[in-house]
Amino acid sequence: MLRNSVFRTACSGFQSMPALRSSLARSLLWQARRHLATVKAHEILEEKPAKATSSDQWLKTVQGIDPFCKMQSRVYGSSASSAVEDDPSADKASACSEHHNHELEHSIRDFLSTTRQRPRAGLKADELVVKCPVCSPGKSRRLAYSAHLNTNTGAFVCTGCFEQGSWDKYQELAKRRNFQNTIPKSRATDPLPFEFAETTLMQLQANLANHEEIYAALTGQEKGQLRLRPSVLAQYGVGLGFVNTAVPEILDLEALAEGCDNSVPCLVFPRTAFRTNSFIESSKDSGAVSSTGRARGQESAALSSMIEEEEDVSDPTGVAASPSEFCTVQLKIVGWNIADLEMYVPVDEAQPGLFGFHVASAESPDIILTGHELDAVAAYQETGIPAVSLPKGPYQLPLDAMRALERYERVYVWLDDNHQGAAAAELITRKLGVDRCMVVHTKGGDPQGPKSASIALARGLDLTSILERSQPVQHDKVLDFSALREAVKFEVTNPDLIRGVESTDLPGWNASFKGLRPGELTILSGATGSGKTTVISQMSLDFCKSGVSTL
Repeated sequence: MLRNSVFRTACSGFQSMPALRSSLARSLLWQARRHLATVKAHEILEEKPAKATSSDQWLKTVQGIDPFCKMQSRVYGSSASSAVEDDPSADKASACSEHHNHELEHSIRDFLSTTRQRPRAGLKADELVVKCPVCSPGKSRRLAYSAHLNTNTGAFVCTGCFEQGSWDKYQELAKRRNFQNTIPKSRATDPLPFEFAETTLMQLQANLANHEEIYAALTGQEKGQLRLRPSVLAQYGVGLGFVNTAVPEILDLEALAEGCDNSVPCLVFPRTAFRTNSFIESSKDSGAVSSTGRARGQESAALSSMIEEEEDVSDPTGVAASPSEFCTVQLKIVGWNIADLEMYVPVDEAQPGLFGFHVASAESPDIILTGHELDAVAAYQETGIPAVSLPKGPYQLPLDAMRALERYERVYVWLDDNHQGAAAAELITRKLGVDRCMVVHTKGGDPQGPKSASIALARGLDLTSILERSQPVQHDKVLDFSALREAVKFEVTNPDLIRGVESTDLPGWNASFKGLRPGELTILSGATGSGKTTVISQMSLDFCKSGVSTL
């Protein structure tokens, strides 16, 4: 009778006490796991279908309680594993994800077609450069393309106004009247991106090889010459043009390649980017032209010479993409031995690009980031690691370039080894991520050492050894002993100069600890009854008498 009363009391408590139900569930789960753990090896390896055991009942009971139960049944070979393997939940989730991606792709393609946009390929394989729905009104049609759209997630970010959000937000912002006014009224879409004639690019490369003085200064092995290999210069597409300094802007590319009476020689560095991507290609029919106006499969002759591997080029990384996947989007023109002569064609950066972007391999986990183009060529030639240069001066990292470097596991920041370069390197590494960036110090602590990679190569130094001495940027809140070595040495060798607040009644304490100093924590420990409290109480009285704030 008493047993039944206790049982009824326990049942009623079970219904009203969540803690008891949780305890019972844990007990059931423990027994189920214990049973699964006792399955013998021959039972797991037995080919015959196992008979239904009581463990199946336990599994059915606890599957709604323990989310790891399915995984455990698969490990221990329980008879319930067949039910887990046949569970179509994973296939349904995969199908739902594919369906969602398919709908998002159609939504993006239809919306860009409705707004008559001509998207460019970004510096990432899954990225499009489209119009910004916020800052594109008022800009020219080429400069209006400043928003980077992820084709997998629909998220966008503008490098002009830094507006960002989801695909739904992009569509909502694009419904505003200001953006609607930017849609071409005719059936034609926006104009094509800026295009360079292939003959002009090849002529610029030929000019460099034909100019004896400049070519010798870049490729010669004598003192003061940069010792760059001709094949690596051709791989990066470095050329030579002629600029009339009286004209503030280059309007004629043929004149840049051929020159005139008042022109001066200038080095030409091409910035490259993806010509197209899978999203743009899937939007075209067979035989249709690409976003740059060329038929698919038509390769750039100038870019082919840049990417083609020569016999004397040591390229351990290889080039993953075919020449047709890249195009030249801008030319940077720098005067030869002429200070402050720097020009761009086109002047505005309608499509983002990087010098050396076509050299960077998709399989390479590392990349070198330099401040100057010739430093990138020298670093790649000597180390075999793909190298690109900052697009806007040696100390600025725009958002476009930062996004292009996201896929690399290790980034070597190799800027000028001076005060400005060190400050810029620290800022850039914090933007890219301190955990994956290494800063290269070309001087290696020598005040008379070379400040850049190209100068180090000209002096005959080993750039690979310099790269191996690279170090990460130290965290603001983390200090190593080297940062404290001099301070500790000074305190140890000069104890009388760092005296703190001394006790008036404990001269032995003063002789040993030199007082208590601000900013330090002193811990007094000892066995029970050794007098810790007595000493601290006496010191508190001493400090109070001396006018020291004491708690």
